[in-house]
Amino acid sequence: MLILSIDQSTETGSAAILDDQRVIAARQWTDTRISRQLLFPSLKSMLNEAQLELGAIQLYVVGVGPGSYSGLRVALSAATAMALPGKTPVYGITSAEALAWQAAEAVRVTRVRIVGDARRDQWWTRCFRRVSAVMIPDADWELVHAQAFQMGAAEAVATSDWARIGELLKANVPPAVTLIARALVPNAETLGRLAIARMAQGLASEPLAPIYLHPAVHHPIRA
Repeated sequence: MLILSIDQSTETGSAAILDDQRVIAARQWTDTRISRQLLFPSLKSMLNEAQLELGAIQLYVVGVGPGSYSGLRVALSAATAMALPGKTPVYGITSAEALAWQAAEAVRVTRVRIVGDARRDQWWTRCFRRVSAVMIPDADWELVHAQAFQMGAAEAVATSDWARIGELLKANVPPAVTLIARALVPNAETLGRLAIARMAQGLASEPLAPIYLHPAVHHPIRA
């Protein structure tokens, strides 16, 4: 199966084309406020390298966050638009699951807690447990203040927001738990491989919308 996977949950975006488990083209880039459109030339470059047309892609995989809302929205819009002409399926995976897999592989543990900066002095977090070839969440998403952060049963902690919350994590993670003391970013190759494993186990796609954990802010209507 030819898969095109995309993740833009952080400033470091990535895309990959896989033939089942084998990566045949991959790109990574850093988006800035000046340049936020690096996804599209990267996709064109990958397709040229792989000598493929979009019509050959049999599955699109996209990270749905949490993370950069604008980046996630662009990635989801691109995947669904490319999939539309051929009615190609699109499969969503939380970017945090990809991070958890990468962290579990890096430090050889089973349970990983992923933490992100949710702004407003809050963190989003979720614990994942490795089961066979996928990462299964142990519980729902949590939105907590740093002072209320709890490890649960996690053996390791990782974040893509190390530059913003790394020092606070150092103060909150006990010595018995492995803290990956650098920014990890989800990569598209991992997303693609997890999609294959999840589909083989009959696991449904995540909803194809960016994960946004803050409650909606309702502004009063003025006459």
